[in-house]
Amino acid sequence: MMKTCCFTGHRPQGFPFKYGVDKQKHKAYLKMLKGKVELAITQYGITNFISGMAIGTDLDFAEIVLNLRNYYPITLECAIPCPNQTLKWNSADKLRYDNILKRADEIHLISKRYTTECMLKRNRYMVDKSELVIAVFNGIQKGGTWYTINYANKENKRIEIIDLCKGDK
Repeated sequence: MMKTCCFTGHRPQGFPFKYGVDKQKHKAYLKMLKGKVELAITQYGITNFISGMAIGTDLDFAEIVLNLRNYYPITLECAIPCPNQTLKWNSADKLRYDNILKRADEIHLISKRYTTECMLKRNRYMVDKSELVIAVFNGIQKGGTWYTINYANKENKRIEIIDLCKGDK
């Protein structure tokens, strides 16, 4: 039986350090994230991972899962909130996104067009399908990551948190 883990986290501006610029802190964050993914595989028996494919932590998570496929029998699903998710992205982020989609095992489109609810619907879809949620959290109790953590708690899902302000939990 396939066990699934989804991911929630912040975009670059939600980090308490300069994402991608503060190399030491960024490298430490990526190491913690990889550790949580490996924990999901080895301790919880997760074989399928879902990324919401937003800029920042979602893309980092997806790339880590894809790299770990070289060592574990795991799959990556990309949950796309709407077809034009990358409309306002820069070319480097669009390239990362496209490269991940090309390597994904499954792509699930949540809404046929952008709506004010499509991101939240994507987050609920991922949590509903998962036994485990990995969250990268900055401590700010508003926004999509906070909403997803609360929704996962309400649905009695196991949550592994990387606290960006305090380190790994």
